[in-house]
Amino acid sequence: MKNTIRTKLESVSDRFEEIAGLLADPEIINNNNKFRELSKEYSKIEPTVNLFKEYQIVSTEILAATEMVSDIDNEISKLGQDELKILLKKQESILLQLQKSLLPADPYDESNVYLEIRAGTGGDEAAIFVGDLFRMYTR
Repeated sequence: MKNTIRTKLESVSDRFEEIAGLLADPEIINNNNKFRELSKEYSKIEPTVNLFKEYQIVSTEILAATEMVSDIDNEISKLGQDELKILLKKQESILLQLQKSLLPADPYDESNVYLEIRAGTGGDEAAIFVGDLFRMYTR
């Protein structure tokens, strides 16, 4: 993992712990607006922090599997190689998810949308098309 990504993840993790402490503070609990803001921020960064913890666990397991690979016993070495392949794939998958989670959110993600669909000229065929289009958007 690149140092810039690790640094960013560590700062997000530190912020997560800080928010957890603030949410337990009685002054924050009594201030509804501040409590709501911190709760939203907490819930937004929680998945990223959980992924980072999982990444750290997998990295530790990879080190253990690497030690197994260098063992003198061929059977243990073979088990280590098999486990190492699985763990490396898992680590790569988690790293990809982490990179996606660090992308900035679109400011319009939480906005509401009004979509008006009308049948134009074309009679029954246009109405059937609009019905199909409506079902597509609702699903």
